[in-house]
Amino acid sequence: MFSGKTILITGASGGIGAELVKVLLNENANIIAVDPNKDSLSKLQEAHGSNGRLRCIVSEIKDEASARSLLNGVNNLYGLVHLAGIFVPDDMKDGDTEEIYDPVMQANIRNIYSLYIAARPALCASEEPARMVVVSSLAFNRGAPFHTAYSAAKGALVGMMRSLARKEAPNILINAVAPGFIDTSMPQQIIQKRGLDTVMAEIPLKRLGHPSEVSSVIRFLLSSESSYVTGQLINVDGGIICS
Repeated sequence: MFSGKTILITGASGGIGAELVKVLLNENANIIAVDPNKDSLSKLQEAHGSNGRLRCIVSEIKDEASARSLLNGVNNLYGLVHLAGIFVPDDMKDGDTEEIYDPVMQANIRNIYSLYIAARPALCASEEPARMVVVSSLAFNRGAPFHTAYSAAKGALVGMMRSLARKEAPNILINAVAPGFIDTSMPQQIIQKRGLDTVMAEIPLKRLGHPSEVSSVIRFLLSSESSYVTGQLINVDGGIICS
């Protein structure tokens, strides 16, 4: 399915990212894995680097220059997946604009804006329609009451996706995924604060999602099977958005 195709993934060493990297490498893709966490990227390289199709880069993608550096030597890019982000609570108190809002926007939305600018020529050079998938969140769909900046950033990703989907069709298909409570490190602070039973009571499927259940949807959106899908937001949340 992905043999010989190059796919760049941000947040690649996180719970969902690492699962996606494994899945795509097993289908012979060439992966550029980007993450600011050097230690977790090293573990990813140790686990999957022996086949020579995984390139790991430590980067926070602070600006367009650092975004361009990720694409050095890459003239043809089939896929771009944006999983990178930080989940930081805010209290709407003095100082939160600089201490919370600005870093959250940088790490969740500004970075992919810069990266898309850098990656667009390589995506447009793809022999078949390229793919881009951004990862939003249940926080956008419902509003996370103690994560206002994060909710806003994840909403901005959906707006960006829909704008670019219209702009780039039919050459680049662009979609979004909105995970709910997935069994990774990110939602643990909410689960600890509210209690596992309380969280489970809101989820119709009565369990946390597994990273593979998100990566499989991203894989679909990257594949030829999604050739008539663009501009869409797919919720992977155990039905919580309907409850």
